[in-house]
Amino acid sequence: MASSANPDFWSDLSGWSGRDASAALLKVNAEMFAAAPVRDRESIETFEALALGFLPKADRATLLEIARILARCPDTPPSVLDYLRRHGAEDHAIMPGRQARAAPVPHARYLATPAGRVHLASRRPIEPATVEGILVLREEASEDALAANPTFSPAMPAFHGLVRRAVERPALARILLQRADLSPAHAACLYLAADRERRGLIRQRVMETLPSTAGSPLRLQPRDAAALSEAGHEGDIARFERLLTSAFGLPGAIEWRILQSGRHLLLALALKAAGVPEKEALRIFLSLHPALSYPLSAIRELVREMRDVPGAVAFSLVETILGARALGGGSRAV
Repeated sequence: MASSANPDFWSDLSGWSGRDASAALLKVNAEMFAAAPVRDRESIETFEALALGFLPKADRATLLEIARILARCPDTPPSVLDYLRRHGAEDHAIMPGRQARAAPVPHARYLATPAGRVHLASRRPIEPATVEGILVLREEASEDALAANPTFSPAMPAFHGLVRRAVERPALARILLQRADLSPAHAACLYLAADRERRGLIRQRVMETLPSTAGSPLRLQPRDAAALSEAGHEGDIARFERLLTSAFGLPGAIEWRILQSGRHLLLALALKAAGVPEKEALRIFLSLHPALSYPLSAIRELVREMRDVPGAVAFSLVETILGARALGGGSRAV
């Protein structure tokens, strides 16, 4: 709860009786709660705990006064409203307050502040228009709240946009990966942020979407394979990524960023999809950039990834992570 604007009020309570002091504290906190421009989850829970502690000490007149204060506050905790109704406030202003609670709260007030946007993003249920008004600002806190909100359905068009943002933000991806309602395509987008066990589950789901006899449709010509190896051995990352783009038939604007933290596995997936032998891939890992091979566990993970993922699955994962169809197939929806 916010601190009082009148600190002298609290010192004046020392001369009051216990019941009077409790009533005064309850009233001032109810007034501050009702007047707050935005109430986040923590402030609501704090007020709920305080109110339920003081309400049993209040007389009927105080209960009626508290009911009048809270009647039209849409965030009044249901437990507080129920207590007031059960103890004699139902005949005063509390029922109109319940009616007001069902009416839509002006979203502009909440959308105006970061705390308000987090509050809206956590509401259940949440409307598509509200989601759009939040996502347009690209704030991490409200995006995280949306990702954790089970009523933000993957069927909503904006969900795809949030998943694509999570490809670039591992912390957001990890929140989304905790959901049980992700489609195989959504989960595949978030593959790089998943732990080893989850990656195995994602690969299995991707494999189930592919024909049983499917293999990677990409096979490098000897000259292209030699050029890719040469760029890797020379540590020429810019040329190496251009050659990958060409080999996969991707648009020139695609950014691999395989050396970026959290994206090293994309290199292993690309080499597996391209049919590069494991020994040659190991040479590339060792020479392209020191970040790929240090510590030793890093290179082991890259080699393990190549061994664990089938070529067809690796090809599909590369497409989905990059958000583009390979071999001239255009863009992907997710």
